[in-house]
Amino acid sequence: MERKKLKFEILLERYFSNFGKILLTNLLFTVPSIAFFSAFYFLSEAIFQTAYIVFCLLCIILIYPFYGGVVKVIRNLVRGDTDFGVVQTFFSGIKENFLPFLVHGVVISFASIISFLSINLYINLLSQSWIFGAMLFFSIIVVLFLFFASLYLPLMSATFELPLRYVYKNSLLMSYGEIKNNFFALFGLLVMFGVLLTVMLVSGNTIVLLIILAALWALLVPATFTFIYSFFIYDGMFAMVSGEGKRKTENDKKDATEDKPQKPVVEEADFSTLDVSKLKDTDDYIFFNGKMMKQSTLLKMVREKEQTAREVKKDE
Repeated sequence: MERKKLKFEILLERYFSNFGKILLTNLLFTVPSIAFFSAFYFLSEAIFQTAYIVFCLLCIILIYPFYGGVVKVIRNLVRGDTDFGVVQTFFSGIKENFLPFLVHGVVISFASIISFLSINLYINLLSQSWIFGAMLFFSIIVVLFLFFASLYLPLMSATFELPLRYVYKNSLLMSYGEIKNNFFALFGLLVMFGVLLTVMLVSGNTIVLLIILAALWALLVPATFTFIYSFFIYDGMFAMVSGEGKRKTENDKKDATEDKPQKPVVEEADFSTLDVSKLKDTDDYIFFNGKMMKQSTLLKMVREKEQTAREVKKDE
């Protein structure tokens, strides 16, 4: 009997089988990310010489909307969808998620700044009292769970059409509700950064180190980072938000309730608050009447209700 593959074996297998798409995705993201990082760094050197780290963190706000393209491509690869154009998917991910990702950028940027300042403050105060040691430990725990929540924000926004308040609520809940998968993701990311650190340590001087850093960022880091955490948390996130367990692939049988919507449900549903013109015949989810529904299913329900209304009018 064939040995069951470990989770990390599956990750490596899927990563290298899609390496070309991951590389291209990273290159597409490189242009805006390096442009904004460079601009903020030199601006901080000229204006805020003593607070350049805080100032540089603010560039996350402008970079994050472009990260929506990375997340959409990587999400497709993680869930097993490979028959798509990377460039088209990347730019559609930016267009579809620009506003929510901009908001995420603001939240993550300021959360990072506050976390950095808090931990730095308590480290400097450690020698004064043990209380500051306890506060430092508590701050690290809070930052860890905020980090876990930040992994769900982009992935959830790229997968579901949810109001932002539900995105943040679900992300915070899953930061501890999916703790096992979160730590698997954290371990995978630590391994990745350990490998990168080893590569950087073998550099002979500062110039070589900067070249290696630039090359790693341009070719691998953002997309690989996204692939690793998405691989571990996607299924749990999808199960919790959609209530359907693992996402069905194109070859799986559709649920019978989707193929044959019950007439009473269609007739009683209130679509007055729904912008039908924005619905797409896809398996993407949208928040409607307090629950997640596939857009294709919802569109089918709307059409059936319209057909029923026409038949009733005709009979009259």
